[in-house]
Amino acid sequence: MTAIQNPLRIVILGGGFTGASLAWQLARMRLPVRLTVVEPRPELGRGLAYSATDPAHRLNVPAHRMSIDPENRSDFADWLAENPDLPDPQATAPNGDLYVQRALFGRYVAERLAPHLASGAVRHIRARVSDVAHGANGDLLLLLSDDNRIHADLLVLASGHPAPALPRPLAGLAGSSLLVADPGDAEALAAVPQQARVLILGAGLSAADAVATLDRQGHAGQITCLSRRGLQARGQGAAEHDSQADFTAPPARRVSDLLRRVRHAIVDDQARGNGWHATFWRLRAQAPQIWAALDMTERRRFLRHLRVWWDVHRYRLAPQTEAVLARLTDQSRLEFVAGHLLDAARRGGGVDVRWRPRGRSQPQQAHFDRIIVTTGPAQDRCIDANPALGALARLGLIVPCPLGLGLATTEICRALDAQGRASNRILIAGPLARGHLGELTGAPECASQTSQIAREIARHALLGPILHPAAARPAVAAGHRPPLS
Repeated sequence: MTAIQNPLRIVILGGGFTGASLAWQLARMRLPVRLTVVEPRPELGRGLAYSATDPAHRLNVPAHRMSIDPENRSDFADWLAENPDLPDPQATAPNGDLYVQRALFGRYVAERLAPHLASGAVRHIRARVSDVAHGANGDLLLLLSDDNRIHADLLVLASGHPAPALPRPLAGLAGSSLLVADPGDAEALAAVPQQARVLILGAGLSAADAVATLDRQGHAGQITCLSRRGLQARGQGAAEHDSQADFTAPPARRVSDLLRRVRHAIVDDQARGNGWHATFWRLRAQAPQIWAALDMTERRRFLRHLRVWWDVHRYRLAPQTEAVLARLTDQSRLEFVAGHLLDAARRGGGVDVRWRPRGRSQPQQAHFDRIIVTTGPAQDRCIDANPALGALARLGLIVPCPLGLGLATTEICRALDAQGRASNRILIAGPLARGHLGELTGAPECASQTSQIAREIARHALLGPILHPAAARPAVAAGHRPPLS
């Protein structure tokens, strides 16, 4: 085959879980491709979530549901069984499930990918993409932060979650030691005084991680979590049996109909001895089909009215983290407050903060020694926050998702360009494609999506030279590749 002599040059931007999962699946296929992952971290598979070194940061999904291989859901659990000496004595929850330190999952992914790196099937370039240009033969030219350049016939955007955006009322504190703008900044969290009165903006999993880190470090001060609704992430609960609910036959076309069916399913699951947790596992599994059945108006309605309720039930706490929050709440050292942040001003060695409590008109004010921002990834600003995405946007090759959930894509995750056309060169993997697929943040969902992308790339790599022989690139020169079909 011509393609064997002229391998398709595939470049994956981002080597976190999504990028590593795609690289692993493509490498196993032994395709006639040249596969490169551009990722500045020393190991592939870690990303932001699984490069965490804090032992208090744990998976919020049981180990038996986590895997790099969507066809073998027990792969991570099997790896743990093969490595019984891994140091995590507190991993076992009361029901027997394992909620291990996130760093262990990162190590597992890195080890699964290591043989393909050693064989040369996957090349890892430790750099960032600083700019993108059109190549002379229709490909893409990537300019790297180390001053090197590489060409891509197919470019996969797998850069994951953008960092949280700094709320406008805190703009005057930017760069101050009083503000921890990135909850993943271990040094900044370590510098929080043990008796400091801390305000955490947000109340989700990132806020819970920040609380767990402060507690592990011996923090003994008061912690307040401020969010619009004051809702705390739920715990895991027990699900003795899988839910039998089906939200796809027939599909719900309206959010109100979907909500009614979810409520009925929870009642049915409780009658079978399960809690609402089983229902949400079912919702999670069927999320792509559920989301696809909703038109743009109904999707916006979901995001406006139900997203916060979905988030607190879908993104649940690891039992160990839940225990920390419960203990601090019982000790009156942790509170969750509903309100809207108004402004913040330095005073003395701390910050005076004003917010409007939910349902009230009169603002409230308090003095804090430190503020930690855990408002979640700024998905609507992903292009501005990433030089590579910014460069592609300037070329008109990508556009934001109209829902503010990453980038605009087609059903098979081709990027949509500024004219609304499906790209022949750019695919979108992982959370950046969430706007089209609905639920695309957890490792199980990302692994399933990258499996679909891998099959599409395989079809292109194997059938392209056969279906479009005139477009095949000669072995000695770069040229145009046939479009994805």
